[in-house]
Amino acid sequence: MPCGCAPVAASEHGSSRLWIVAGLHAVGWALVYGETQRTWGQSRGRFHVKNDWTGDSLSQNDEASHLFFGYTLTRTFSGQWRWGGMPPRRSRTVGGAESAVALTLVEVLDAFNPAQGLGISDVLFDYTGVGAGLWTLSHPVDWTIRTSIKVRAHARVFSETEHQSDNYIWWVTYRPPLRWGLKQPLSLGVGHSVRREADGVTPVRELHFGIGTTLPDLVRTFAPHAARVLGILDFYYFNLNITATVR
Repeated sequence: MPCGCAPVAASEHGSSRLWIVAGLHAVGWALVYGETQRTWGQSRGRFHVKNDWTGDSLSQNDEASHLFFGYTLTRTFSGQWRWGGMPPRRSRTVGGAESAVALTLVEVLDAFNPAQGLGISDVLFDYTGVGAGLWTLSHPVDWTIRTSIKVRAHARVFSETEHQSDNYIWWVTYRPPLRWGLKQPLSLGVGHSVRREADGVTPVRELHFGIGTTLPDLVRTFAPHAARVLGILDFYYFNLNITATVR
């Protein structure tokens, strides 16, 4: 399960787990709302649309982040609702719907934020991520979408500047089974990020080719049960990589 929790029959715990999940999600989204307003500014302006594909100086790194969050939140929420006792299909539906609604509301807030704006490409990548998350939940595969950072940096929960955004690499990884099968911990990855030219302003696209692992995959080699508990940490990709610049 993406949340790292094994589901249980609803009859064993009644609705208590569902209330726990619902309560934690409500508190979590309230905190996220407050953080977005502190980081990106108040959403009290007039509705407007921004050119997010080529007008944000991020060379589609922002769109890649929206793909990641749509994918990861869908899988995580679905796993949590499954732990709460929902049947598999319903948990996927609720998890995907919650992810899509939450990410759409973020764009609505941006649309009324004078410093932001509604990003059409952001919305499309949000929904693509949600669709990919639902597909991999119902059709298990050996590839997934992950992230990593280039260097340790001090920042808020969300990136406030272009340079903070540049610090993230967004990966599509594939874990070949090889001779160890499910316990094989290594994944191959292709990643995307951005850096700046010497002037500190002009963006330069980077492609990364890496080999690495995640904490759950590593723990699975000697403690499969513990790896399930750590499943929610599967999004972070520890890796060694070669970087190619695309101009």
